[in-house]
Amino acid sequence: MAERTVTVLDYIDNITVPGNVFKEPANEYWALVCMWQGMEYLYRQASRCDGIVKHRVNPEGKVTYVSLGNDPQFRGISKALLTSAFHWYAMSAYQYVLTVGAIAYRQDTTRPIPPDYVKKVIPQILAFRDKVAAHFAWAKNHSKDTDAERLASILPPLAFTDDSFHVGVFAVTVRRAGKVSHSRAIQPWSICRVHEQLRKRYWPDQGAQEAVHNEEPNAE
Repeated sequence: MAERTVTVLDYIDNITVPGNVFKEPANEYWALVCMWQGMEYLYRQASRCDGIVKHRVNPEGKVTYVSLGNDPQFRGISKALLTSAFHWYAMSAYQYVLTVGAIAYRQDTTRPIPPDYVKKVIPQILAFRDKVAAHFAWAKNHSKDTDAERLASILPPLAFTDDSFHVGVFAVTVRRAGKVSHSRAIQPWSICRVHEQLRKRYWPDQGAQEAVHNEEPNAE
């Protein structure tokens, strides 16, 4: 008997579907391909920015460097485009993870419902998506958002720490009418750090191939 072909959608939670769904992807699988290719593109752009600043401030990886704002070491980095990349990545990652969760749940209703799967896989991106990327909390004035979260959603978010650009690094505290609120729900995350973890879960061969490529000597 011939072996049954399956496609692994999630290597950590062992989510599989029958057949080679990415050979000629359609519908939800085509959507996954589109989202992942976009995430890969944004990862490469963010990785380039990380590499430029790391080379300037911590080339040997021996120091702890934390900075934000108009640091001269950020020269040549378009902070506006990089900020937008975080917004785009958050939305695409949310769509990708939610879709995988929906596929899994439709096959097996004992698995987590799709929103709970998202909370498990990308909790920090989910908070950023809900309060910043999908809409600025400041603009919606939703009762579930705090005053501090509303303010944090429109502040310049980029900071360089742990050799990578992050958003959500600095928490905001606001006191209004005797009530204190904070923005700790908006958690720190880096496109590069998150994407490298998602590669291990969803496309491990792609990450391995890039690692080999990066080890190859540059052409003279």
